[in-house]
Amino acid sequence: MAQQTTLPGPDVAEPSIVSVRQAGTSVLDRLARIVGRTGEPGGVPDPRTVPAAPEAEPFLRRFEVGLTRVGVVAAGLLLIAAIGLFIFRAAYSDRIYPAVVVGDVPVGGLTTDQAVQKVGARADELQSGLVSLSYGGKTWTPSLSDLGATIDVDGAVADARELGRTGDTAAKLAFTNDILRGDQVVPLRTSVDQAALNAWFDQVDADIDQRAVDATIVMQGAEPQIRQDADGTVVDRKAATALVLQSLETLQPITGALPVMVEHPEVRAVDLQAHYDEIAAALKSTFMLTFEKQTFSLAAADLAPYIIVKTAPGANGAEVRVALDVDELAGYLNDAYSGQVNRKPVDATIAWDDNMGGLFAVTDSVDGATLKPRELAQSLSDGFLAGKPIAIPVAATKPEIDSNNLAALKIEGLISRGDSNFDGGGGARDTNIYIGTEWANGTLVRPGEDYSFNKAVGEITAEKGYVVSGVIMGDTAGTDIGGGICQVSTTVFRAALMGGFPISEWHPHSFRLANYEYDGWGAGFDASILQVGDPESWGDFKFTNDTGGWLLVQAWTSYPHLYFDIFGPKMDRTVEITNYWTDVQETGALAAGFTRVVRDGKGNVVYERNFDTYFMIAK
Repeated sequence: MAQQTTLPGPDVAEPSIVSVRQAGTSVLDRLARIVGRTGEPGGVPDPRTVPAAPEAEPFLRRFEVGLTRVGVVAAGLLLIAAIGLFIFRAAYSDRIYPAVVVGDVPVGGLTTDQAVQKVGARADELQSGLVSLSYGGKTWTPSLSDLGATIDVDGAVADARELGRTGDTAAKLAFTNDILRGDQVVPLRTSVDQAALNAWFDQVDADIDQRAVDATIVMQGAEPQIRQDADGTVVDRKAATALVLQSLETLQPITGALPVMVEHPEVRAVDLQAHYDEIAAALKSTFMLTFEKQTFSLAAADLAPYIIVKTAPGANGAEVRVALDVDELAGYLNDAYSGQVNRKPVDATIAWDDNMGGLFAVTDSVDGATLKPRELAQSLSDGFLAGKPIAIPVAATKPEIDSNNLAALKIEGLISRGDSNFDGGGGARDTNIYIGTEWANGTLVRPGEDYSFNKAVGEITAEKGYVVSGVIMGDTAGTDIGGGICQVSTTVFRAALMGGFPISEWHPHSFRLANYEYDGWGAGFDASILQVGDPESWGDFKFTNDTGGWLLVQAWTSYPHLYFDIFGPKMDRTVEITNYWTDVQETGALAAGFTRVVRDGKGNVVYERNFDTYFMIAK
């Protein structure tokens, strides 16, 4: 019969089953969860929750007591481990845990700042370390920094600082166990700037100077030729990049042969044959340049010195573009065609006739034209292979007096008229009056500018048909070419006077002449001019156009009368001649004068001026 062990009763100093269950439940639960025997599916049933057979009760009581003691021991061990972990973490609260290495730099027990300084020094050493790669008798020794390699020191130290500080208690205990077994290595955070690396590769490719050569079409004089293609040698960028990354990973310098590869041309000579044929055919053609009704022929071969052929690889084979050196060609075209194309604008000649509806163009205006050589060169460049006619581009210059836009002149009607009677002057004097009137007729005056009688009729010469007749020159009467021209200047003076225009230059005659006092005009209503010496010092008659529009001065004769009409914008003003006076001087000579008053539409005085004349006695 098996020996039985009697469990102590309640009066023994052993905890009761009930009290053990109450005090050790949490420990039992934690231990049970660790070993996987908590009644979960697939686990061992919890003896505390399974009804026991009566004969098994003594055994179960002994099992529960034993299990409780194990829980207490486990709890104690956990407590000791927790206390040890707390002390360990407290000791390294501001430092990296021991046995931690960043790259190949031990940083265990260092503060973050100390680790950054130490790892940074190593990073500087690595980045400044030379790479030595050779090819074809040449050696390149850039630093890793030159190749765009960088090390994130702060990030790597931060990774080291976090080791053992994340996760649950079990994970932290496991880390403590790991550092007892060996160093915990945190890799350096490294990166490569591909743009910087490619820039270095480009430089090496240039140093090797064996790039592949694409086939191209070039001009040899007036003939196109195909330049052959050739293979080349360049850096094997993929392999070279792998070497740099390997150096960063192993923290070892690079020394060895530069990886190279064959570079094949993207355009082969065979790809260009059709384009060559097209260019050769175009060079045998002729361009037709048109301007208005003119046509000019330009041989394409004459453009050969300016041809530029650009060849590039394309999605569907070689792409060839034929262009011309526009800047250089523009100079050639300007020399060749500007003289035949350029012209100044021609103003319309205009007149006023009520029967014609007012203002009309006697002759039409013509736009000016200036060759645009650069635009023509660009058109030839764009259409070189097409060979179609090209309109010569010009910059049009509008004339001041545009027959298509006479309304812009603002000449709306008659402003004033001046008249005189030249009866009895003689044939020669009459001839000069007719010629001067013809020259003065149709004069236009811009807004704000002065009308000049001398400018209107020009120089008085025999070549223009003027003849010798009586004249007054200063204080002397005599004869000269153009005698009687002052009949014309007097008449336009009267028109300007009655139009209310400001008189900017006026010279009365030195002697009183009966010719100017016919038809009710009194003494003093005349104006003389004198063309002697320097034209800048000629005596002139001038008045100012103050209307804001253009003025048309129109002159005509109906023997023995001479008329000047001034057409322009509609004027809302009145002109009054007052205070006319005459006086016989002590010498017997006559003096005369008057006042002209110009008022606006509201009656306000705009201009007021006295016109006084003191005649001499003819000797």
